[in-house]
Amino acid sequence: MTKDHRRHETRRTCFLSALAALTILPLSGADCFASAVTSISASTSAQSRKVEISGKVFDSKGEPLAGASIVEKGSMNGVFTDSNGQFSITVNDGAILEVSSIGFISKEVKATANLKVTLEEDSELLSEVVVVGYGSQKRASLTGSVAVVDVQKTLDSRPIADVGRGLQGSVPGVNIRIPTGEVGSDPIINIRGQIGSISGNNSPLILLDNVEIPSIQMVNPDDIQSISVLKDAAAASIYGAKAAFGVILITSKTGVGKEKLEVTYSDNFSWQNRAKPIEFGGLEALKYTLDAHTNMGAAMPAGGFWRISPESYEKAVEWQKLYGGKVKNGDPVVYGRDWYYDGVNKYGYRVYDGADAMIRDWAPSQTHNLSVSGTSGKTSYYNIGLGYLKQSGMSRTAKHDDFTRYNSSISLTSNINKYLSLRASSIFSDRNKRYPGMGTTTADPWLYLYRWSPLFPIGVKENGNNLREASYEIGAANTNNLRNKYINVNLGATVNITKHWDVKFDYTYDHRTQEENTSTPEFEGGQMWYAPTEWFAEDGSRIYVNGLGEVVDAAADGAMPGYCFPVQKYFSNATATDIKRYRYASSTNTVNAYTTYHRQFGAGGQHDFKVMAGLNRVATKWESVSARRTDLMNLSNPQFKTATGDQFVDGNTNWDAQLGFFGRINYAFGNRYFIEANIRRDGSSKFPTHLRWQTFPSFSGGWIFTNEKFMKRIEPVLSFGKIRASWGSIGDQSVANTLYVSTLSQSQSNWLDGSGNKITQYGTPTLVDYDITWQRIETLDFGADLRFWKNQIGITFDWFQRDTKDMIIPGESLPATLGTTAPRGNYGSLRTRGWEIALDWGFRFSNGLGINGMATLSDAVTDITKGADWATPWENRLLSNAYSTGRRYGDIYGYVTDRLFQKDDFVYGADGQIEKITVIYNGTARTTHRQTAKYPVYQVQFENSDKLIFAPGDVKFVDVDGDGYITPGEGTNGNPGDRVVIGNTTPRYEYGFRLGADWKGVDFSIFFQGIGQRKIWGKGQLAIPGYHAKDGGLPKTFTKDYWTEDNTDAFYPRAWNLGGADSGFGMQVQSKYLLNMAYLRIKNITLGYSVPAKVLSKAKISKARVYVSLENFFTFDHLRGLPIDPEAISGYSMFTDSNNYNLGRTGTGTPVFKSVSFGVQLSF
Repeated sequence: MTKDHRRHETRRTCFLSALAALTILPLSGADCFASAVTSISASTSAQSRKVEISGKVFDSKGEPLAGASIVEKGSMNGVFTDSNGQFSITVNDGAILEVSSIGFISKEVKATANLKVTLEEDSELLSEVVVVGYGSQKRASLTGSVAVVDVQKTLDSRPIADVGRGLQGSVPGVNIRIPTGEVGSDPIINIRGQIGSISGNNSPLILLDNVEIPSIQMVNPDDIQSISVLKDAAAASIYGAKAAFGVILITSKTGVGKEKLEVTYSDNFSWQNRAKPIEFGGLEALKYTLDAHTNMGAAMPAGGFWRISPESYEKAVEWQKLYGGKVKNGDPVVYGRDWYYDGVNKYGYRVYDGADAMIRDWAPSQTHNLSVSGTSGKTSYYNIGLGYLKQSGMSRTAKHDDFTRYNSSISLTSNINKYLSLRASSIFSDRNKRYPGMGTTTADPWLYLYRWSPLFPIGVKENGNNLREASYEIGAANTNNLRNKYINVNLGATVNITKHWDVKFDYTYDHRTQEENTSTPEFEGGQMWYAPTEWFAEDGSRIYVNGLGEVVDAAADGAMPGYCFPVQKYFSNATATDIKRYRYASSTNTVNAYTTYHRQFGAGGQHDFKVMAGLNRVATKWESVSARRTDLMNLSNPQFKTATGDQFVDGNTNWDAQLGFFGRINYAFGNRYFIEANIRRDGSSKFPTHLRWQTFPSFSGGWIFTNEKFMKRIEPVLSFGKIRASWGSIGDQSVANTLYVSTLSQSQSNWLDGSGNKITQYGTPTLVDYDITWQRIETLDFGADLRFWKNQIGITFDWFQRDTKDMIIPGESLPATLGTTAPRGNYGSLRTRGWEIALDWGFRFSNGLGINGMATLSDAVTDITKGADWATPWENRLLSNAYSTGRRYGDIYGYVTDRLFQKDDFVYGADGQIEKITVIYNGTARTTHRQTAKYPVYQVQFENSDKLIFAPGDVKFVDVDGDGYITPGEGTNGNPGDRVVIGNTTPRYEYGFRLGADWKGVDFSIFFQGIGQRKIWGKGQLAIPGYHAKDGGLPKTFTKDYWTEDNTDAFYPRAWNLGGADSGFGMQVQSKYLLNMAYLRIKNITLGYSVPAKVLSKAKISKARVYVSLENFFTFDHLRGLPIDPEAISGYSMFTDSNNYNLGRTGTGTPVFKSVSFGVQLSF
């Protein structure tokens, strides 16, 4: 062999060594990598004869297996198979090849010419390499609580906008809620419980290639190679303070080890519609309003802006007979036919369908992804990804209601020599949300879809004029937009100091911007709220109509003077037109540097020892600026230059930084006993200098007991068994960086100075606790991993306890005369306990049919072990305090519903009326209805001794304390009256299960997801019977099943008007009318077909698959048909953090949608 030839071979081997080390590591295991590092010197200096081996890797069905790793045993020489399963590698003569792939059992084969290798599926993936903090481990050797997501089965072929939606129900202990159908909104993600701290964000750290990202929305699901979820402190503590509530670790795809260009393309076209029917009462809602008015003893007519009387109700019934199905939803409203004005009150006969007017049916969306990968010049490999998502919203009349995302990524790794490899990558994301601008999120048009009686015209015009209603306002509004851009650039290097020791360094710069452009328009439409005006023709003559709404002569039979709605200019939830701009920008510098030393000792390497140490530094600077100007000159093209009113400008800037030093030691003996210890020393700018630094340790251990000799007898049944335990502590600093700085609030007074300018005023300085410091999160975890019958069935179980210690909460109350609140400090604590179980299985039959499945179930309960009232005696602690010491988080206190009162519960006099009785309640004489029971229970607490008295059809409560009265007591633990815990708002018993099958290229899967228990006391007209029965919207559920003398077995009480209150009279917070938010969703159904490789080869296509998919298509819940999605959170919106969106009313946001889609996946 010539000197030049040997130099060429050395370079080639160095390249392949780095390729294996950097690319196979996430796929083939830390042990494989360590073994390769150990032998790199020998590999590169070997003088033995080299041979080129070509071959092909198949799965058990005989299909080519792309992306399988081929590594020369004892070296770092390795490649990947291409999309056709083919590979070519130069190795030493007589070498052994290690062939592996995620989801398959690894195999060792001797290197021979024209090699063909078949890999069998591995249900548990015990040999799979799992990405963990700053490294990777074999799944079998994990000692912390780490969940690995099957990316292909979980995310593939689904019409979802982000990874979070795809993960819902797939990972036990990871709670993901999608409370709104607003396109572009982030899912809410929590790990192991809904709350980890009263202060802070309680959200997991989301990392993309070890770099924090601001939103899971920015990750293109098609760019993902693997996802690991680190759930306990032992697994997550290596990432420090931001990982206090878990880590979602996403690894992006890299290039393939084949000297060819590989291109993959996928698309998805979908159509979205409301996931649940939105059914509101029509005529039956008018009847409910009439009955409520009668039950309350009020004089006719009923209603508010639109009146209802028994006569007008009969005319509405007659209208439905005459015009129902003939007059379409969007047909103009006509005076005389559809409504009437008697000079004092308006009466409506026609009912309208707001959902039809406002909600777009089958809104289109599309996704396109392109990926290019390969190697270049045998010295580097690369991957380029491009993604595009366009998702239409649900607003029917909006000019623009959509979400667009552009993604691009590039990664490049180059092996310089056997000692040094370099890498670089960049990610770009541009997300733009467009929506109709109304000037507020306190009460946007979605609220008014549900707000009004069905007599309110919506989606129609009168005499060619728009009317003041929500669908018109959505269409007339200007388009607002919320745009988020993100770019990061990563530079990294790996230095192999020796065959056992390497050093890795990564620097990442990321820049984020958020821009929001909004404007408040002025509308013009017919005013329907108040009295109409007389209707005149253009010549000034009065117009007359008949009962059909036809214009007639004043002397014609049945002629009546016409009225119309006065056309006026108005604002919706605003007082002036304006234009607003908001911009937020942040820059973050992240440095990760760490070194790893790995050695094996003893016979057969039974002592496996690995040490890792490093540092992590994150520094962020941010600034924001907002501007607003009123009085737009051009309403359709809002610009600052063409606004003439007052100007308002505000801004802010700040920074924070974190520096952490970390270390980890792993020791394994005989592949049976595993020990891991981590330590993290963190410093944060968010705390005072003398308390800035804290140390957080964690420990874990595991025992694979099936590797013991005495367990071999049961190996045919129990293939694998491991028990593990961990304890760890993490600091949490997800709080404001002004906690230890006294600040003054600033505002503008309405007082004017001598120049006529408003005076700036300042509040009282805030108090601070000099010793405020880190919150400490401690977790304890016990787990077991079991595999049965040759790994075909697997079970994973975890029990955990997470304690939040030194929790930052307000201190004890101080006298009001102080003028400010008590300082916040490390005074509190809470504890979350729970369990998780996951089951998976997979079988392949002799005829080629494969079946697989998975199921997850988890639960968590949080107790406030020390709240702000810890010094208050237990019996004096308030039931209304959700964070009271000793309380279970989410508990709802209320009355226990017995049943509805019936007529035979009361005593009637000779006049047929219920007799009255005077009782003494709390020392006061109260008049109420006499009951027939021997020991009656009176509910005078909620009565007024006049018209507001319980009668047949009203709710009868249980006298829990047995004193003969239903009372609230003093609202304390010691005296709760008749109130007890009747439910809990926390999602409990979260589950998901997937069933899949494939045969001869056809694949099918169905995925179910749900919550076993969650209850809330709802808010607003969708949740509370009679909330605003006077003139508000009434779900058909309420109007079809309320108590009347002809319907005494009804579920809901007799009709009543609560006047816009969430509780009152008989509708107190109680057990029967809690909303049961438990549900089961068929989250996804997919049917696909992969074209056989033999057919595709002629077209030079390596893979082609087509599929159809249904997402969110079927929902089963206990809401009795209410138009509320079971994942709804009252007051939640992507546009505000106030939790008061649409006045906090339950379910009044953008409807959650289902979708049907089809797509194509191609590889070349």
